[in-house]
Amino acid sequence: MDILFCDFTGVYGNEGILRYGDVLDLKSLSGTKMYIDEEAELKIREKINGLGGPAGYKLRFLDNGNYHYMTRILASYEQDFFDLITFDNHSDDKVPEFSGLKSCGSWRLDIREENPYLAGSALIRKREDFEKNYVPSDLPLYISIDKDILSEEVLNTNWDQGEMRDYELFDMLEMLFSSRDVTAIDVCGEDLPDAPIEANRLFNEKLIRVISGKMKRETEQVRR
Repeated sequence: MDILFCDFTGVYGNEGILRYGDVLDLKSLSGTKMYIDEEAELKIREKINGLGGPAGYKLRFLDNGNYHYMTRILASYEQDFFDLITFDNHSDDKVPEFSGLKSCGSWRLDIREENPYLAGSALIRKREDFEKNYVPSDLPLYISIDKDILSEEVLNTNWDQGEMRDYELFDMLEMLFSSRDVTAIDVCGEDLPDAPIEANRLFNEKLIRVISGKMKRETEQVRR
């Protein structure tokens, strides 16, 4: 399975995990932190197109939560109807404070307004939300994870965090993969580059192992 690292801050290099995939180097771009302007988005899309688009990358890492708007950008390349399920401690559906800009806090609102292929959208902030908000369907599923949903006892992010444990998140991912065709999964929620990295590195490596295994089994089942 091909993996894409959207590298805004250099944090993945610090974690030593860039060897697992390809790198979209975005560190030199201005107009990207929390808010994104039209010029920056155009440059990001040019870089994505230079890789042949994101379709070949089933697992995408988006850096810290300031760049969660990348889900909206990457999902805009979907060419068929899909459902979106988001694991996040924040709703990310607020109108941006600055006119003409989109943000990490508005992307779920923006994607609903912009993406003609988005059929359903569910937000999971804690385990109980999964049973309440998740509606199964036959459509492909796009999964977006912000690690700030996890407790600080698991790892640290640069945003305020929820109380979910990592095993709870992996249990829900297992249920989704066992019942749905997952078209892509992206992950944000790194800490700042100069913060301790060990817990985030270990989580990311576990996620890579788990998701790679599930995607491999799905491919084998299709071939049969």
